Amino acid sequence: MKNVEEEIRALIQQNGPITFSQFMQICLYSPKGGFYSARANRINTEFGTSPTSHPLFGTLIAKQLKQMWEILDFPSTFQVIEVGSGDGALARSIVDEIQLLDSNFSAALQYVATDYEPWWPNSLDESLGWNGEAQNSRPNKREITWGINRVKAEGVTPFKNITGCILCNELVDNFPFHQFVIQDGLVKEIYVTTSDKGFTEILDIPSSPLITNRLKSLNLDLPEGYRGEINLGIDSWMAEVFETLDRGFTLSIDYGELSKDLYSSKYSSGTLMCYNQHQYTNNPYQNIGSQDITSFVDFTSLMKAGEKQGFTTQGYTLQRRFLENLGFYSYLDSLDAKELSYARKELSRIAMKTLIDPDDYGDFKVLIQSKGIIKDIDLLGFKN
Repeated sequence: MKNVEEEIRALIQQNGPITFSQFMQICLYSPKGGFYSARANRINTEFGTSPTSHPLFGTLIAKQLKQMWEILDFPSTFQVIEVGSGDGALARSIVDEIQLLDSNFSAALQYVATDYEPWWPNSLDESLGWNGEAQNSRPNKREITWGINRVKAEGVTPFKNITGCILCNELVDNFPFHQFVIQDGLVKEIYVTTSDKGFTEILDIPSSPLITNRLKSLNLDLPEGYRGEINLGIDSWMAEVFETLDRGFTLSIDYGELSKDLYSSKYSSGTLMCYNQHQYTNNPYQNIGSQDITSFVDFTSLMKAGEKQGFTTQGYTLQRRFLENLGFYSYLDSLDAKELSYARKELSRIAMKTLIDPDDYGDFKVLIQSKGIIKDIDLLGFKN
């Protein structure tokens, strides 16, 4: 942590105040001790995710991936590039399910789990953050890493001519973002500089015209004093994904809103969030290098950035509706028939319900975009 703070101070001393995006980039990704570059096995102790809540999350996504393979006319190679794979919980549950779901699809599947600094348990018996029935219910649990390649990568640039799906679960929310304030009717950017007590914020003209251009493109009428975030990395990200994907889909799951809701009075102080050992704060200037920094995803901008490249938006909905459409309740109901103790059934039931509970992950958003598909399609996750 000290090295990260010193790196930030040295940059400010050399160049003057820095954007919050620069500050966040160092805090999360500095090789000198940034949160993600040095997290080791912290992923399950710092925060939870849908995949670590229950393997059913990956089981249901596997069903959507199978339909994508069918829509693409059953290619002999169907590649899934999961960007930001963390401890591999999602990769394992997806590949495990596909092996049981369809042998032909399983034979076609090439699953690549990428991350800035990938970390997986030393063995499949190590906990992935959930201790219910699924870890012990399938006899081939020691074989579920079949077909998964783990790659250290910051994005998808190492891959070309992909036929399949680019899968991102809670990825875009960690792109470094700029912060702004409306002052005297003008957009001012928040910069970070040093003070006697640590770091402090100052306002100045935006570091890039892209900030004001983005706000103008969204046709927003923001009141005096409004504070928010702008993720400029979305545009380059979608360009990178479009270049990588020859034919297929992007599946993005994250917390966020459409721009009309995100930039509203409900979030007039912004959506910046910090997490340190499951503790939430809105102060990014403490626990530097040891806490996650994030904010809500602007899904309108994500859609527009994709459409600008040539993607087609195929569907957008709440995670709970997406999973329900894929058969969530049939799996929940099947718990009663399992030969498990009452306590284990209840533990599994509670874990499953976090996936659709609005107070947990149920109000996360799901966005699917496509490239190179000219026929009308009706994706399972958006049927109702």
